[in-house]
Amino acid sequence: MSTRRVAAVTLATAAVFAGLPSVGAAPAFAQRAGLAGGPGYAHLAYSSISITGNANPAGLSSPTAYLPAPCWVEPRFTGANSYHKGDPQPSPNGDADSYWWWFASQQPALYGVFGRVPGLKQAVNRVFQSKQGGNGWWWVPAWVNAGVNGYACATGLVRALNFSAQYLEYLPPQTGGGDTPGHTIDGQILADLARAALTLPGISVHTNPAAGTPSDVNLPVWVWVTYSGPRSPADTASVPLPGGGVLSATVATSLPQVSLSVSSPAQAQVHSQCGAAGSPYRGNASAIPPCGVTFLAPSTRGPYTITVTARWTVTWSDSTGDRGTFATPPWPAPVQTGTAAVTVREVQSVNGPTPGP
Repeated sequence: MSTRRVAAVTLATAAVFAGLPSVGAAPAFAQRAGLAGGPGYAHLAYSSISITGNANPAGLSSPTAYLPAPCWVEPRFTGANSYHKGDPQPSPNGDADSYWWWFASQQPALYGVFGRVPGLKQAVNRVFQSKQGGNGWWWVPAWVNAGVNGYACATGLVRALNFSAQYLEYLPPQTGGGDTPGHTIDGQILADLARAALTLPGISVHTNPAAGTPSDVNLPVWVWVTYSGPRSPADTASVPLPGGGVLSATVATSLPQVSLSVSSPAQAQVHSQCGAAGSPYRGNASAIPPCGVTFLAPSTRGPYTITVTARWTVTWSDSTGDRGTFATPPWPAPVQTGTAAVTVREVQSVNGPTPGP
């Protein structure tokens, strides 16, 4: 086929694609399964990214947890995996040619054109045949598969970047900035994914006197916490890079800082030197605990409530030396809370008979 003919066919393909309406939902195939980097990570659709450590993929399903860049581009297929005999066999994980035809099949208006334009299928396949065995990598869109509109972002992304092959590009695409959708995968996007999947440990609140045992006015209540997991959780997101090596970003947390509040602050004195764990009871009921509450009046209208809050500071760093925090856009506060109900009695004096003369 002549160069002019290939160019005309390619332009026709681009024109058809540009005229398609926006797609707001992932195709059925994408909803059923995602090529994920680790077990259970179907929330990352068609991605080589893995997330390890104290992580829960369900965090990626919440739009309140995951805010930046619902899609991005990452290296997927080597030049040696551009085209194989028998293509096209539409598949998101076979080779670059099969991936192109799979993505096209998700757009029925475009897919139906190929049987009507003479030479169009052959022209597309020849693009991939010409790269077979090359040293480059094919960059493809990937997205968050739940909770945010990742597939719509990905389809818009290939239009915005004007990929020559529509759905993937043989050279690294031009980057955006910050968390702009279309940004090639970098440490910040990896850090965002790791942050969204980060699992903070739950907390259990303990008191002395113990739950269900009344305390007395002016007798300190000791408060401490235990954690259901590591006190300083961390996780890492990583992706293979062209030519070998791995790009990774690690999200780390500080030791938690525990604070107390009470339901009737005017009736209590809060002892707030709690550190990461509060003040486990040491056997002296009259001592003032670093972390606890002294109630100044009885709980005549029902138990007082002590609310315990553990707060973490979260930071990230990547394998290139970049680092930062998660200030914008706003992320859910890295906190866990628990409560304890305390009944407080007033100490009554016991009066005996009046002594005789």
